[in-house]
Formats: sequence, structure tokens, C-alpha cells
Amino acid sequence: MVKTLLSAAACVLFFITTTACMVSAIALPSIPVSTRIYIGGSFTTLNDTRYNNVAYYDLKEKSFKAMENGTNDEVKVLTTDSYGNVYIGGAFTQLGTKKSGPLAVWNVYHSKWVDTGLSSSDFTPGSVVTAISTECTNSYDFDSTQGLFPCDIYIAGNFKASVSGSNATNILYYHHKNKKWETQATLNATYITVISKVVNNNMVFYGGKFHDANGKEYGLAMYDTSSSSWIMIDGVSGVTDIYYNSHIYSSDNMFISASIFAYSQCKGICNFNLRDGSWTTRSGIISTGSVNKIRYINGLSASNVGSIFVGGSFMSESSVGRRDGTGEYSAISTNYPKETVLGMDICGLKAYDVTGCKGGSVAVVGQNFFKFYDANDNMWKSLLSENGFVLNSISITNIPEMPIPSPIPSPFPSSVQAKISSSECNSFKVLLFITFLFIFHLIN
Repeated sequence: MVKTLLSAAACVLFFITTTACMVSAIALPSIPVSTRIYIGGSFTTLNDTRYNNVAYYDLKEKSFKAMENGTNDEVKVLTTDSYGNVYIGGAFTQLGTKKSGPLAVWNVYHSKWVDTGLSSSDFTPGSVVTAISTECTNSYDFDSTQGLFPCDIYIAGNFKASVSGSNATNILYYHHKNKKWETQATLNATYITVISKVVNNNMVFYGGKFHDANGKEYGLAMYDTSSSSWIMIDGVSGVTDIYYNSHIYSSDNMFISASIFAYSQCKGICNFNLRDGSWTTRSGIISTGSVNKIRYINGLSASNVGSIFVGGSFMSESSVGRRDGTGEYSAISTNYPKETVLGMDICGLKAYDVTGCKGGSVAVVGQNFFKFYDANDNMWKSLLSENGFVLNSISITNIPEMPIPSPIPSPFPSSVQAKISSSECNSFKVLLFITFLFIFHLIN
């Protein structure tokens, strides 16, 4: 009898340990990956296939793919979160037959639009979302992969909405911790062009046209999430992009593109210091034309300053430029784009050669063009050769090819599962081995 009980105990321990480690192991799928270029704008078909304003191009397969039935009107802005999920905003009200309102989220792991908690009935007619930013936590549970991931979502535009018993004008916020959409303190905003949430910080930056209580106009505003208050930032107007990357010089720096800077030495683009509020030309100068989009990558050049990519309409002919280290902006390759760039994104440093996205590659879009600079062969390629479309926004992301598998049932509560690391699994295995030796000794 004792031997039987000891044997059973060993089996139970084996099951618990193995299951816990298996749950931990399948929670973070990483390879293989595919690289997708998501595009949003105003189009019905591309290459004679219907997509309805949103789609993606698979760099590995070299083909366009639909995102269900798309939207019933124009997509103004498109972005992806740190998990690869896609957020779109615009003038649309429906996803196929679903009345979504002007915001939608695409779950990349299940290839479907998910419920955002908002619908057309929450917005007044004519509402438009023009800017989106997200900040996500570093962990998630399996339930969340079916819907919204653990991310705070910031949206802005020209709209009126009623959520959680409050009215919102032009700005709305999804608070993941509270699992609901919330309003922010009132801001007198004529329009908003861009939002940038500073990672691991309480600052959210908005570019557009704002007025304070005295009627003074500003082009940049910062919302402090800890105090629920607004700070108007002087010295800039006509903001087209706000780009934050913690690897830029230091975590205190942010690149901003605009038509006018009070700091006269800044032209087209300027570096804003988050700590002391100063403006400098550390990001270089675009002396002619205008900048619409900014991206940055560290490690392409010998200088630790990294490389800055800009897209817009400037530099006499080229509409895309790159600045390595502290040098000047210059055209990329020889057959560069000349059209005005409305959307731009780049491939990061990680080796994604297998998916066709080498670090330093660039994708740009606009009216009647979609072009990709392949850093492998130092050449621009046109991914669309037709006319009659406008692409407003773009995002490059790398995702797992297969959806996250369903978890194996575990005897541990989710709070415990989340804490089981690979090192802890190894400790479990050692404990299991010692226990088996002890039980074997007792039995024999």
C-alpha cells in the first residue's frame, strides 16, 4: 500500500512539473516569422483584388493579403503595437457589416478584427480618428490573445464620443488596467495630427493645433497621465510627426517634424529634450521642403548616434532621406522616390533576411505609389504599378507564422503560471529527479 501511494505521488509530481513547464514554454512563440507591411488609405482594389482601404503586403511571399472585408471608408492612420497587432483609425464606420465606429483593431495571431468595446453608436456622425498610439505590458495571458492585448490605447482626431458615462471630444483613452475607455482632461484642440506615448513614462505627446485659456495657439501638447493634466509646449507649429525611441542619444530625446520652429536653426526636423524642454539641431537639418515621417535605427553607421530616416517632400528631388551619425541627409540609392511621402516605416536591426526585411530597408507610400527599398540589393522597387489609390499610413511588423496554440490545462492558477520561468523549470526538473531517487530507494 505504501509503495503504491509513493508511486502515485511520484506520478502526480511528474505531471504537475511537466505541465507547468509546458505551459510556460508555449506562452512565447517566436519563430519562424514573416514580415508584413500593413497599409491603410483610400482604395477599393489593388491589382484587381478587392481589399477596401486596408491590407498588408507579405515580403516573404511577395503578395498582398486581405484583412477580412476591410472598411467602408478611408483609413487615415495605421499603427502596430509591440505584439504586432494592427490599429486603424479613419472616417469609416463599419468593418464589413459590423458597426465598429472610426477605430478598429486586428488581432494578428488569429487574423481577425476584435471587439474594441466601441461601436458606431458611441460616436456622432462624421467622427474621424487621425492619430493612434499604444503602450503595452510585457506579459499577457491566453485569454487576451482572443481580443485586445494588455495595452493602453490613445486615439485622437475630430470626433465626439460617449463612453463610460462621460463625453469625449477629439481625444479618447483605453485604460487596460481598468478594462474600459476613459476620457482625459479637456483640451481645446482644433485638430490633432499625431500622438506619441513615451514608453515607461507618464508623458503622452500630441501634435496639432491647440489653444490655452487665453487663446494662445500651440502646436504641441503633453498630457501627464499621473496628474491628469495638460502642458502646452511653446516653440513649434504645424507638427507632422513625433518620434520617440529610447535609443536616441538618451531616453530624454525626441524627434519632431514640423513646418515652423521657434528655434530658428531647426528646419524640417528638430530634437526636443524631454528633461529640460530645449530644442536643438542634433537631429540634423532639412533646409528645403517638408518632413512628414521620421524613423530611427541604431547601429547601421559607425557612429553611436545611429541613422535617421525621413520621408516627405524635400531635398530637391528625393522624397526620402537618410542621415548617418552626424552627417548630412542624403538620398537613398539612385532610383529614389520623388513623390510626396505620406507614410513610411523601416526594417529594424534584427536579421530578418529570411523574410526579405534586412535592417535599413525602407517602405514608403503616398498617392498612387508604394515603394520598398531593399537593403540587400541597394535598390528601390515599386510594389504597385497602378493608379487610383491613396495610401495614408504604413507599418512594418514581424509576426509568428502560426497562431499561439491553446494552452495545456494546468493545475496552477494563472498568477503562478505567469511566474514560472525556464530557469525555474530546470529547478523543477532537478527536484523531480532527486524525488524519484528518494522514492525509488524507499520502494526498494
